[in-house]
Amino acid sequence: MNWEPISSPNHEIKDVKKTLQDPEVHLSWFWPKEIDFVYIYKTSADSVKPISEIDERELKLYTREEYKVSQGYVGRLDTIGRTAYRILPCQKREGKLIVFMQENEKNLIYITGSRAKIYFSIAYKNKLFQSRKKVKMSIMTELPIEKELLVYVKKSGGVPISLEDGSVYPFIRDFPAGKTVTPEIEIDKNEFIRIFFNNGKKSAQHYELIPD
Repeated sequence: MNWEPISSPNHEIKDVKKTLQDPEVHLSWFWPKEIDFVYIYKTSADSVKPISEIDERELKLYTREEYKVSQGYVGRLDTIGRTAYRILPCQKREGKLIVFMQENEKNLIYITGSRAKIYFSIAYKNKLFQSRKKVKMSIMTELPIEKELLVYVKKSGGVPISLEDGSVYPFIRDFPAGKTVTPEIEIDKNEFIRIFFNNGKKSAQHYELIPD
């Protein structure tokens, strides 16, 4: 790629704005008249690279004509958490595309999409005159998740209300996208179970845990 330091403020992309309609985002920005094309760099907010480290395969070329037709740029939020977009100005000179290294924050925007949903249900099977009961847990997730993300908590006398409100147990297998039904387990008749995030607020930034 033909990188050049940005030579004039008149070449800068700025005033980047967003309209979010999950899972799509509509971006618009001030497009200087001297700029023929832009490159759009999209990544997770935790993985933004310095411009010098960006590979051409990570960039999408976007023309002024495409911008006019769509009245901006329409992208898809296909990752959880925050997504970063950086708009890099380009000029065409003697058949070559020059990319300006605009490294300020004017051409950078962060977007928070919706959290991925995880639904869970817990079914109890009581037997008459038995001191123990069987439990089956079902987990429905939009995205594959690692087993370490979730735990279940068991409490005597009532349903647990937090990780600290009972005994904590791990899951033994990862969860693929879709519905997973765990093998039945046995607990005392007066015990109850609830599923929680293992790391609490950190996971809650990216996922929503919903009783089904």
